[in-house]
Amino acid sequence: MLLILDIGTSSMRGMLMDCYGHMLKSIQKKYTLRYTPDGGVLMEMEQLDKALQQCLEEMGSYCAARQRYPEGISVTAQRSSVIPMGKDGHALCDGIMWQDKRCVTLLEKLEPGTEMVYGICGMRPSPVFSAPKMQYIKTYMPEIYEKAVKLIGFQEYVLHYLTGEYITDTSIASRTCLYDLHREMWSEELLGLFGIDKGKLCGLAPAGSVIGKTAVGINHLLGIRHGIPVVSAGGDQQCAALGMLDEKEEGTIINMGTGAYVIAMTNEPVLDKEMRVNCNVGAAEGTWIVEGMVPNAGTTLDWLCNTFYRWTDKEKALGMLLQEAEEAPKGAHGMCFVNALTGTGTPEWNPLEKGSFTNILLQHTREDFARAGLEGIIRDVAGCVKVVEAMLPGQQEKGIKVSGGLSKSRFLVGMLEDALGRKVSLADESEATAIGAWKSGMRALNIEESF
Repeated sequence: MLLILDIGTSSMRGMLMDCYGHMLKSIQKKYTLRYTPDGGVLMEMEQLDKALQQCLEEMGSYCAARQRYPEGISVTAQRSSVIPMGKDGHALCDGIMWQDKRCVTLLEKLEPGTEMVYGICGMRPSPVFSAPKMQYIKTYMPEIYEKAVKLIGFQEYVLHYLTGEYITDTSIASRTCLYDLHREMWSEELLGLFGIDKGKLCGLAPAGSVIGKTAVGINHLLGIRHGIPVVSAGGDQQCAALGMLDEKEEGTIINMGTGAYVIAMTNEPVLDKEMRVNCNVGAAEGTWIVEGMVPNAGTTLDWLCNTFYRWTDKEKALGMLLQEAEEAPKGAHGMCFVNALTGTGTPEWNPLEKGSFTNILLQHTREDFARAGLEGIIRDVAGCVKVVEAMLPGQQEKGIKVSGGLSKSRFLVGMLEDALGRKVSLADESEATAIGAWKSGMRALNIEESF
């Protein structure tokens, strides 16, 4: 069996899965983010250390009681956050999350080079990605930059926690704005443009590689005597695509969590002349993904719950929101919500865009606000699907699968079907990212020959 570690934006999951893909044990550990007035989104890395330790201890106890232990660990994580690491192997400051927008002013100087950047790495410069955050650290936190032996993301952080190695896989590297999609290596041109020292980046390995074995301290937590292989399975969205599609199945996938991601898999890099979508390395060898992004999906849902149903707990608030939205008519009596609470992604990529409710009248009710809010989310997701599918001939004739937390609501999936005018299938398992990491681990450890 394999231990899957899925490191998300607001929580991490540890999952024991047998060789048939059955979930034997699942543990979730939540953590909190800190939001600053200047657009910062930060996380104390001690939270992740504690969550990892607790997860591994609990998994170790579970395995000891059954005298069955994992053959390896497969890691997948959220992408594009940046953590400066010190010589002692610990973070020098809070992790800078992918939603952090403080680097936006630095990007204004890079505007003339946008097409050159996109042509090399398949992404336009955006506060979402790693390189602008690294540039922010160098510019406004020079002491941290100089002290940092590495500038890493959450995937690399967990791999280092488990093995002591600083390695990243190519699917994660391709989300930095520093990776050359065509040469499959760090780009000297982009390193120079952003002013980042190559020595502060991790070594590269293909997605789905064994990058080392567990360190002694990890073995102790798991209750095992010898180190076991640790696999870098790929970025969370790449793994979601791998988890939702098999070798005989093609189509578009939608993974709706904190953000919503629309992905199509390809066998070669595909770039967009209008630079509306990203192209990244896939989790399976020899694959790439064309990806559109809606930054505000689960984030907006949480905001709606906290704003309009704050007197009750989160679970009840979500239930009330969905029920009242369903009771309101389509179109929310003319009210419209612009879903841009943290800027927009595909197709405009405007980090400075603001959200708004418009056409509000005295007769509008809380139910209308709920309906308009959800319609705003779904409208953006549907628009993202249309842009991604337009990039690949024949993609519109293929199926659409949806996974992630928001897919658990049949009402939301129905709204998406209405917006697209097409059938949307639910993934067999809502934890598509974990399934993809399991597939990657099984192949990396030669338990299976193919995905």
